[in-house]
Amino acid sequence: MNFSNSTLTEYTRLSPHHSGLRTHGIDRITPHCVVGQCTAESLGEWFSKSSTKASSNYGIDRNGRVGLYVEEKNRSWCSSSAANDQRAVTIECASDGKEPYAFRDVVYEKLATLCVDICRRNGKRKLLWIGDRERTLSYEPNPEEMVLTVHRWFAKKSCPGEWMYSRMGELAEKVTRELNGLTKDGSMATEVSADRESDRESRASAEVDTGKPVERMIWEYLMARIGNAFGVAGFMGNLYAESGLRSNNLQNSYEKKWGITDAEYTKRVDDGAYAEFLMDRAGYGLAQWTYWSRKKALWEFAKVRGVSIGDLSMQLDFIWKELTERYPGVVATMKCASTVREVSDAVLTRYEKPADQSERVRKLRAEYGERFYNMYQGNADETALKGIQNLVSQADASEATPFLVKVMVQHLNIRTGPGTNFGRVRFIPPGVYTIVEVKEGVGSKYGWARLKSGEGWISLEFCQRE
Repeated sequence: MNFSNSTLTEYTRLSPHHSGLRTHGIDRITPHCVVGQCTAESLGEWFSKSSTKASSNYGIDRNGRVGLYVEEKNRSWCSSSAANDQRAVTIECASDGKEPYAFRDVVYEKLATLCVDICRRNGKRKLLWIGDRERTLSYEPNPEEMVLTVHRWFAKKSCPGEWMYSRMGELAEKVTRELNGLTKDGSMATEVSADRESDRESRASAEVDTGKPVERMIWEYLMARIGNAFGVAGFMGNLYAESGLRSNNLQNSYEKKWGITDAEYTKRVDDGAYAEFLMDRAGYGLAQWTYWSRKKALWEFAKVRGVSIGDLSMQLDFIWKELTERYPGVVATMKCASTVREVSDAVLTRYEKPADQSERVRKLRAEYGERFYNMYQGNADETALKGIQNLVSQADASEATPFLVKVMVQHLNIRTGPGTNFGRVRFIPPGVYTIVEVKEGVGSKYGWARLKSGEGWISLEFCQRE
């Protein structure tokens, strides 16, 4: 049995409380509630005390940070069941201190992301929530299945609390969709980007089922590893120039030359119908990998994960693998730089290495990076607040005469309330819609707009006022 640990880990303090190497392969995940809004450090300290006599493989703290306390190869002491812990990855999640022991949104989202990562590294394509204790414990999953279990089945405890217990089915569906690249309605998920370099400046990305734009997903992934906003922004500016942050992007000149779409090319590579992926010299993916050896490494990495060559999460992990193993100097610059331009130039000349490295190109890529910096680190909060306040004022002033917005992206969710913490109704097609109310809410820096149809709310981040 081969085991690995999650690259999502941001803090490590290994507990002495475990039983050594597992005697069973990993085919279960058991989420727990901590019963307290802990930090990764405080949970690690607790698990290290000689008096505790308990541990978990991972913990997710109140800010969504992942701690590693028992390596996945070892059996933790977490579920009051040796048999369960031998085959389960156990995850303690920060929660409220009383029933229903609710998780913060950031904790729940990180739990889903960590489950996806655990499944992928263990070769699983489906996460199951059967719900019934006896049926679950007697079920023998097939090699591509992972099963959710809960602590309350093995002890007189509420764990993981009613809040999480009521969402176990939703968690299983969410993770399975992500593992297979599907949207909530079962169709293939896509990210929005312009078809031509000249169009990228006005590109918008959809608020997908994670509740986050693709840009924010990439930003948070890199920030967790780099910890320097200048470094992350400089790197993202280069990715944006290369692919528009679209993970299934085929180099535009080849798309036109061959008369094939990004999705069609990706499907043919995935299905094995196109055998020239390694040698066709066409740039592909977030970083527009072109040289045969790098494309071969990407292809093999995707195959090991059992995911599409265009999978966003896989490509981010591959980028990080490339950077740490082959470009440590670039990583060092990203971590220590004090300007976006410094990182942008380093990534351009030492990682991406396009044919055109002129001052015009350097300046443009740095400008892209500055936009990401301002969006997520600079004056983003103040700008977003002003934008929300302006929109709210406009809506209040025009309540008797509603205004129009144009939805600019595919796969924008209609939600039951003003925020990503509300349920999804369906996708709204691009077009012009009447808005009758605007409110602030989680997941949109420009606020949420209520549709005149009464069907629900949409994020104004992806709309243009008519």
